Amino acid sequence: MKAERLVVMLVGLACATRVLAADPTANSNPVELVQLEGHVVCLAEEMHQRHGTELPTRHQHVWGFRTTNGMHYTLLEGKYSQAMFQDERVRAKTLRIKARLLPKSQVLEVTYFQSVKNGVPQNLYYYCEICAISTVSPEVCACCQAPVELVEKPLTGGPE
Repeated sequence: MKAERLVVMLVGLACATRVLAADPTANSNPVELVQLEGHVVCLAEEMHQRHGTELPTRHQHVWGFRTTNGMHYTLLEGKYSQAMFQDERVRAKTLRIKARLLPKSQVLEVTYFQSVKNGVPQNLYYYCEICAISTVSPEVCACCQAPVELVEKPLTGGPE
């Protein structure tokens, strides 16, 4: 009986090892943390302008990030990038972002962002005057459901 359990455990261990070895995401390519400066752009429009790709008159925007050195990345929509997807005022600004560059891709998951105005980093956030709550989301206030206002202030000792 003990020998049978041992065989079953060894077979299970061997199978698990094969699965881990076959998994291309199993820590062979860790996520890279990057800090980039540039602008949010529609990748479809950018590729049309730069490379003459086909672009229908009415097209879905594929939001990406063009760095100051001309690299293009695709943005994943998430908690910290939601403003870039929903607010054209944010897209119009020069931004400095911190993001996770996902393995074997040019895809960014934004973890922090700020604007840059005349070379000076700015806190960029939404604020509810009624509840005195700040957030990274352009959605209505989570507390009172009132609209929030976009605020841009020079960075003063916050995360960079």
